[in-house]
Amino acid sequence: GATSLVPDFGGGMTSAGGPVEIDASDGIEWRRDENVYIARGNARAARGDTSISADSLIAHYRGDVAGKTSIYMVEALGHVVVVSKDARIVGDKAVYNLESGSAIITGGNLRASSKDQYLTARDSLEYWEKQGAVVARGKAVAANPEQEVKADLLTGYFHLDNTGTKKLYQVEASGNVFITGKGSVARAAKAIYNIDSNVATLEGGVKITRGKNQINGEHAVYNLKTGQAKITGGGAQVKTLLVPGSDGGGSLAP
Repeated sequence: GATSLVPDFGGGMTSAGGPVEIDASDGIEWRRDENVYIARGNARAARGDTSISADSLIAHYRGDVAGKTSIYMVEALGHVVVVSKDARIVGDKAVYNLESGSAIITGGNLRASSKDQYLTARDSLEYWEKQGAVVARGKAVAANPEQEVKADLLTGYFHLDNTGTKKLYQVEASGNVFITGKGSVARAAKAIYNIDSNVATLEGGVKITRGKNQINGEHAVYNLKTGQAKITGGGAQVKTLLVPGSDGGGSLAP
């Protein structure tokens, strides 16, 4: 059966954000000399609205002179799942810092999902609880049914929508940025894309293609919904190719 551990050492096992509960089907080992608990088999550690589960967990704790102990870090190994109000993140390994409210997840097939949105990455995914943000590193992709953003580094931010549910509303991208949606492709070195407004601010080697229409420059503000693009910098370097009506609606306007 499952083993539940909520030690009461002068006030209970806590973290900076409240009590921590650890469960494991194959038992929990307490290594006093190392100040760790090792939970094996369907292991899970939960605090408030955030939990982390894996094949095994190592919970690091520290004590004070009054005898109170607090868990400050949890390492997770194998089939890792981090669940919060904001997102569900899966990977192979994770380090969850309870003091900063951050979790760094690594391994293959990294994925963070929320409603019909998702983030994937090659190298790592980071969840920052207090900031309401997810960071994806290495061939990162953020997508919903209508748009997709690719870059070397993506940072996604959550906020409450009109139903009171947290959703991804803005993505900051850097390095080999590609934004696709509604038959258009926008390329740049950096971008800030507001999902709610469908407006992307692009910088560095900007190239926007919509059907046979193309616009180039160094800085641009692009509305993916209407197809309108406005060059805000680049001076004489700006080149514009317009083929009216070629994209079946919407236009690129310098």
